[in-house]
Amino acid sequence: MKNFRTAIKDSLHHSPAILLATLCSVGVAVLWASNIGALSPVINMTLNGESMQSFMEKRIESGEERVRKWESELLVAREESQIGDERSLEKNIRTEQANLAWTQWALSWANAILPRDPFRTICWIMGLLIVSTIVKHLLMLANDLLIGHVSTSIVRALRQRVFDAALSMDRKTYQTFGTSGLLAAITSAADGLAAGLMAIFGAAVREPLRIGACIIGACIINWRLLLLSAVLAPFLIMVIYYFNRKIRAVAASIISRNAGFHEVMLEALSNVFTVQAFTMEKKERERFSECTDDMRRISLKMIFYTGLGKPFTELIGVGMVAITICAGAYLVVNKQTHIFYLRICDNPMSVSDLLTFFGFLIGASDPLRKLSGLSVAIFGGTMSANLLYGILESKPVLVEPEDPIVLPGRHHSLALNNVRFHYNIEQPILNDAQLEIPFGSTIAVLGTNGSGKSTLIQLLCRYYDPVSGSVCLDGVDYRNLSIQDIRRRVAMVSQNTELFNRSIIANIQYGSPESTREEAIEAAKLAHAHTFIESALSDGYETIVGQSGQKLSGGQRQRIALARAILRKPEVLILDESTSQIDMASELKIRETLQAMKGQMTIIIITHREALIALADDVYHMQNGLLTKSAKNAETVAA
Repeated sequence: MKNFRTAIKDSLHHSPAILLATLCSVGVAVLWASNIGALSPVINMTLNGESMQSFMEKRIESGEERVRKWESELLVAREESQIGDERSLEKNIRTEQANLAWTQWALSWANAILPRDPFRTICWIMGLLIVSTIVKHLLMLANDLLIGHVSTSIVRALRQRVFDAALSMDRKTYQTFGTSGLLAAITSAADGLAAGLMAIFGAAVREPLRIGACIIGACIINWRLLLLSAVLAPFLIMVIYYFNRKIRAVAASIISRNAGFHEVMLEALSNVFTVQAFTMEKKERERFSECTDDMRRISLKMIFYTGLGKPFTELIGVGMVAITICAGAYLVVNKQTHIFYLRICDNPMSVSDLLTFFGFLIGASDPLRKLSGLSVAIFGGTMSANLLYGILESKPVLVEPEDPIVLPGRHHSLALNNVRFHYNIEQPILNDAQLEIPFGSTIAVLGTNGSGKSTLIQLLCRYYDPVSGSVCLDGVDYRNLSIQDIRRRVAMVSQNTELFNRSIIANIQYGSPESTREEAIEAAKLAHAHTFIESALSDGYETIVGQSGQKLSGGQRQRIALARAILRKPEVLILDESTSQIDMASELKIRETLQAMKGQMTIIIITHREALIALADDVYHMQNGLLTKSAKNAETVAA
């Protein structure tokens, strides 16, 4: 519940809306009880054919007569020093005098507002009842809108915070949650939290107020009879507690299954062409079917416990009303004030009072039934809050320095000093790697698959920090520099090109939003992408490339990515097998471009293509975690 309480605390920023919603709930509760209380005068006028004024005048007359009788008995009790009777009579007199004062006040208003004709009075009360019902529903609508505004605003802010956190996560933390887990948090978990907040600020406030208003009305009529009706309340509490525990466990299962559902769906749809190429459609359909069937079973279990809890709650509620009906009927029929020597009322109850009392009990049962169903939304919101705030409170592996060092202008050297790194301590990737790259130089790094070339790039871009040693710019450890400052100086073109479902021009300008269209086109020319953009694409630079650039070939995507990196004008350009899908003729042209750019930036090339290795000033070889400098000759090129 800690994280759900945090979400509630965050909601207090919208305290004016919550306060207005609470006032609406109070108004709904008062009108709900008032509508039930209107039964009493209507029943009296219907049964006795007397107006409201005459009914209250008779009640005042009988009340004054009781006061006079008790005052006479009080004098006798004082003379005989009967202290117990004296206190009881004094209490009865004070209670009756308070009732008389209230009735006289009500009579004055009735004389000013109501007609004395009984039928016209009933019609007047019914008209007022219709108006109050309309007002009640308007207040309920206002309550729902205000609470909806608060909950959706909080959830929108949380979605934004989770999205922001995901964008700034380091690689290790991101892999912990995964794309599917983050997607489930931003979509399903956020919706679950919204439902939980609406339940807390809406029904969890409004329904108890309605119950309280009905209980107050029943207390005014006969508080002792109300206590008698609550004899089954402990059983009701036990039933609600039992089913709430079951529902809480199921709610937790639904959240965890939801993340798995998103994972299966994303994997299949993101790799749909691979699925089709290897004719694995049937297998993926089976995985998705199993996942959705698992969710269906969990959802049915939730429906079962929720549905089973309602009849138990209602059965106990009916039992409470049945006890009250039997006890009240005994008092009215037999004109009694006691049941089994227990005083239930001071004076025998009238039929109208009993029926109104029943009305209040029934009026309390409806909000009680609604409260029993709130646990699903609240526990769902609790589990959702745990997922959302678990992401927001996750500790990053890469820590920004509190006071980062700012390097003036362009750097002069990039160095690795005794760098050690591993993902698994038993499998070291880099072992005391030593490398210094002066600005403007071009190096090539060779090695077999899994030798650590990609890890080296991850460290140079500061996606990870070394286990020991340091990566430095001009002698300053990366850990003492701003991550944004490091990555502004570095641009990378990888083998697995990532494009956005936007236009060609937008993809080239991505990362350089201040650049002009002319500059972007010039970068495309340098990457030798301009020709195919203008000739092969129907809309030229305005062509939408599709999800992950699926409308383009692999070579075309790599040239767009190279143009994007060139436009950024980085200090360090990293090419990780960046021409692996480009034809030889285009690669030679790209080599000419890179040759012209030598000296203007540091270029790090990871490739086995002879044309690019020839550009390097120095060639390094990675093997068994060691980085060694190789002679630049035919053997190196062949390697």
